[in-house]
Amino acid sequence: MNDGFEPSHSGSKSLYERAMETLPGGLSGELRAAAPFPIFIDRAEGARKWDVDGNEYIDYSMGSAALLLGHSHPAVVEAIGKQAGKGTLYSALTPLEVEWAGLVRGLYPSAERVRFTGSGTEANTLAFRLARAATGREKILRFEGHFHGWGDDTSVGIKVPFERPHGHGILPAVDAASLLCPADSASAEEVLAANPDTAAIVLEPSGASWGTVPLPDGFLEDLRRLADGSGALLIFDEVITGFRWSPGGAQALSGVTPDLTALAKNLTGGLPGGAVAGREEIMCLLDPAIEYKGMRAGVFHRGTFNANPLSAAAGIAALEIFKTGEPQRRADELAARLREGMGRVLTRHEIAGAVYGPSSTCHIYLGPVKRNGSIEGLGAAELKSIPPARVQAFQHALRQRGVDFMSYSGGVTSAAHTEADIDKTIDVFGVVIEELAGAGALDRL
Repeated sequence: MNDGFEPSHSGSKSLYERAMETLPGGLSGELRAAAPFPIFIDRAEGARKWDVDGNEYIDYSMGSAALLLGHSHPAVVEAIGKQAGKGTLYSALTPLEVEWAGLVRGLYPSAERVRFTGSGTEANTLAFRLARAATGREKILRFEGHFHGWGDDTSVGIKVPFERPHGHGILPAVDAASLLCPADSASAEEVLAANPDTAAIVLEPSGASWGTVPLPDGFLEDLRRLADGSGALLIFDEVITGFRWSPGGAQALSGVTPDLTALAKNLTGGLPGGAVAGREEIMCLLDPAIEYKGMRAGVFHRGTFNANPLSAAAGIAALEIFKTGEPQRRADELAARLREGMGRVLTRHEIAGAVYGPSSTCHIYLGPVKRNGSIEGLGAAELKSIPPARVQAFQHALRQRGVDFMSYSGGVTSAAHTEADIDKTIDVFGVVIEELAGAGALDRL
């Protein structure tokens, strides 16, 4: 790409070349890959981050949606610093985890009991294990494109084509324990009827990939009904929606209460960690004082870094702010402004696509549409199949102009963004769309 990117990002290029000598692909996760090379970040504050070359970015990744308060929020930084001076890891109980769990319980309708984990993937894995133990059943009903982590048990149906394994190293028997179907009530009902050994139904209550593929109206209510009728448990993966959609996540906003909830990201104020929250009679299977089918505890779970004091301290500081609802209101307003402005750009340039999203998210679909500016009639296969070269070119062009989005072609706002950030981003988006359209890289209406 001869657009001046490499000269202005020479430090990142050098670091990437060094990383290639020690890290597979020079990366610690595949979503961090970028062409011609990824940027290396040196520091971040509020809604901005700076790379090792001093380039400044308005950030819409926000720690992969984990930073609703923005980077380096003073209350979170203070809590971490205060705790770091007292110790970072005890391998023992702390008063912090009791306070932290109490805050979660006070906000989440499903949270009669809380067990902390090391990550969102771990939270979903534990939720699956609890569901299987509680029901005595094996299978988990999943929906196309919904992401529940990178673990063996949570990775079916993530990528198009959904029915095919997306990587090696996972036992076929593990994949076979997942039932995959489109996110519509009729399909879910049909699968449940054909599989009475279904232990749980799990989904992102935002829709696949934090709302990239919206759910049909009434879908959460239908799943609650189907779960109750079939004896399966209902699991909400609120790793991203948690605390962001509302102080009590998507479940408090929708009024639909799951049996188990997986939490992470904003739960910890942006530090590593996660949690499963759920009904007492299910969560008690983790209690080593209670015998269940001849075992104490009935469900095996450990983790050195569960509820570590740094994450607990940061989480408490963040949740105290989240419970006011003000960060969510602010981020939602800014995201609406961003979506509306980007939508105007597509209309002005007569580009096929749409800008949409719930809460504090912004999703950009650049592809054929049936109606200008609308994703009506498009399913998971279309919305998650924007050509990779197009996504890469779009993200690169934005990054070159100081705007960094998240995975695929969307991002999230935070309470730290400003109206000026949004307006600048809309202007940059307009320049990028005009450039890509002029190069024939986008579809015209």
